[in-house]
Amino acid sequence: MPSLLVENMLQRTGLPRITADTYNAFLAAHPQVVLFFCESPERYPESNDVAMVLPEILKEFPQLQGAIIDSSFERDLQKQFDFTRWPALAFFVNGDYRGNMTGIQNWDDYTSRIPELLSDTPTIIPLINLQETRA
Repeated sequence: MPSLLVENMLQRTGLPRITADTYNAFLAAHPQVVLFFCESPERYPESNDVAMVLPEILKEFPQLQGAIIDSSFERDLQKQFDFTRWPALAFFVNGDYRGNMTGIQNWDDYTSRIPELLSDTPTIIPLINLQETRA
């Protein structure tokens, strides 16, 4: 469950909360997307830090549409991607997963890595993880 700090950021920015029901439509509606996998800030305190940086990332990269993954859905969705560290920002272009950045980073890391993620070819989601989600 997101912390009060994360909830305040969501209210201040108006970022949507994505559920299993809204995930596909959200990706289809926006050409470039960053999804915030927050998990529990009590377990992963860097989630609060990333929550404070995310609005700045969206200002720096105005083509990105941001959202937070609802806590009821994020563990299931995370299994489809190639990250195991929390918190994570997952990047998509035209619905294709491009990669992620986990934990809190230096600002220079964001400003150099995000353009790479948005311009690279789609990342193949590991087949083993797809099989696990079907079980």
